[in-house]
Amino acid sequence: MKPVSYLLLTQLLLGINFSMFAQKPLNFAEMLTYEYVQEGQKKEFSVYLDRKTSTWLFTNADSFGGTADGLEFVVAYPNGKYLVCGTDDVGQKFCQTFDSPLARKNTPKISGKALGKSRVFGQNKYGWPTLKAQLYQLNAGRMTQELYAATVSFDCRPLYAYNSLLEIEHYLPAFQQIDYPSYLLKNQLILAEQSPLNLTLLSISPTDYFVNLSEYRRIK
Repeated sequence: MKPVSYLLLTQLLLGINFSMFAQKPLNFAEMLTYEYVQEGQKKEFSVYLDRKTSTWLFTNADSFGGTADGLEFVVAYPNGKYLVCGTDDVGQKFCQTFDSPLARKNTPKISGKALGKSRVFGQNKYGWPTLKAQLYQLNAGRMTQELYAATVSFDCRPLYAYNSLLEIEHYLPAFQQIDYPSYLLKNQLILAEQSPLNLTLLSISPTDYFVNLSEYRRIK
């Protein structure tokens, strides 16, 4: 993705009009927190979810570890649309649109077998929701991956497909090695991944996170 200030300057010089989002604020009522291992250290990242619409939110502070300079958040929709939103060098708020071909796949299927093991994730002392997942052996081309996945009521593809977008600068720590939307059902949520990351879902916690897209100008 080009630097924000360059994108804005280029479109202004070309005389292209910006358009404001005519949309009410988005509300995300749940936060999923994962733990993973990087360079021998345990780390965490969180993503937000509106399960009614299968809309996801990734924020700089919670999803990218505060390392995404100029980026505030990414809104991920189940139709494969992504809004990458931030603030440029002169304080202009923007949202740039991206598309994911992976999220457009209509007939993804689990490619592998259940191994007969189950596990409960998200156990905590706060009474937050837990999920029971089955262990699968996933065959993805030449790669074989064991993971725990649970059947949920929302579309998980926007979460997995984000890292496959072209021209983005910042990535989620997980879901990078396999084209999960092509091999998992859309309502299969990965709760643990047996890989060098040792990815594990820690919790699904209630929250109340609002994003007001009307404050941002849309660029393509």
